[in-house]
Amino acid sequence: MGLLTIWFKHVSGFILQVVQTALSETQDPEDISVTVKAFMTADLPNELIELLEKIVLDSSVFSDHRNLQNLLILTAIKADRTRVMEYINRLDNYDAPDIANIAINNQLYEEAFAIFKKFDVNTSAIQVLIDNVNNLDRAYEFAERCNEPAVWSQLAKAQLQQGLVKEAIDSFIKADDPSAYMDVVETAHKTESWEDLVRYLQMARKKARESYIESELIYAYARTNRLADLEEFISGPNHADIQKIGDRCFDDGMYEAAKLLYNNVSNFARLAITLVHLKEFQGAVDGARKANSTRTWKEVCFACVDSEEFRLAQMCGLHIVVHADELEDLINYYQDRGYFEELINLLEAALGLERAHMGMFTELAILYSKYKPAKMREHLELFWSRVNIPKVLRAAEQAHLWAELVFLYDKYEEYDNAVIAMMNHPSEAWREGHFKDIITKVRNF
Repeated sequence: MGLLTIWFKHVSGFILQVVQTALSETQDPEDISVTVKAFMTADLPNELIELLEKIVLDSSVFSDHRNLQNLLILTAIKADRTRVMEYINRLDNYDAPDIANIAINNQLYEEAFAIFKKFDVNTSAIQVLIDNVNNLDRAYEFAERCNEPAVWSQLAKAQLQQGLVKEAIDSFIKADDPSAYMDVVETAHKTESWEDLVRYLQMARKKARESYIESELIYAYARTNRLADLEEFISGPNHADIQKIGDRCFDDGMYEAAKLLYNNVSNFARLAITLVHLKEFQGAVDGARKANSTRTWKEVCFACVDSEEFRLAQMCGLHIVVHADELEDLINYYQDRGYFEELINLLEAALGLERAHMGMFTELAILYSKYKPAKMREHLELFWSRVNIPKVLRAAEQAHLWAELVFLYDKYEEYDNAVIAMMNHPSEAWREGHFKDIITKVRNF
């Protein structure tokens, strides 16, 4: 084998004669095969290129031979890269995809692109521009020229990865391709490209009626304040998770959109709270009434208190005070903000309710003792049997309401304490007839 190599290298005249004369005259494939193998075995790539050019490029019966065209290009890739582009353009019968991939592996990206483009494998061509040449501008120009949906899709995905949301969505729309909707939505959220996202999701919805697409379209409408479009959308047939999007809009402070969404699904509890944020207190009270939930009544009530909408707050409060375990929270909310008068008005209005309970009468008595002592005696005379006397006793004592204290001791049948209170505070509590009546009932005087 070594001798053969030496022989080939030194007999250049013979090689030249073989290349220029002998093979051009033969029509025997066996002669061509033996000669090519000899050149390859001798590792003479440049001479092999001259040989193959003579056979393939010059007119001969072997010009269209696929294997010879493949071999010529592959040998040039290995030995003389400057010739590869010429061969790619001049030859037409080689294994284009395989040759192109070998070119890519040898960093001959422009040559690979030329092969794919020549044979109209446009999706592979643009992928070379995207992945290997790294030139999205050229990729865009190529996509515009061939204008194939699959090509636009590949460009769109690459643009999206680069954060070019508007450009990516333009390309996806030209491709009429909604398949990457999850990635598009995620990226558009990050870049807050809401207007572009609306365009994309409108296209996607025509192709795929999926809950995720329709839900995100509603959210994008909300983000772009296209409330008329949102309302029209949800009023028609759809597969959106309206409740979930309503919650997202509420959490993001888009209360007008949340209002439309909660109203659409008749979630009156959430609607009421949304209307509170919109300062639509009358509507909030109406929503709370439809929801008929203690929690909702409280939220609306407290919001009305904060906005000093006391008439509406009282309407809500009447639905709260009838629940004994909720009464303390309500009283504290009013008292902590200094709204004693309004709280008293609320409890006074609640006494006539069918579900009025001892806690209401008791707390009102305590409030009278603190803020309206002149009204306490009348309240006790009317409702002493419906108050928690020990609690009211403590309040009366703390407020130094001695006459009321004596009254309560008497009703509680603590006659000795009643007598002591009258004697200790005669100017306020002494009533001679009352004293004589009570003293007869004292056992341990």
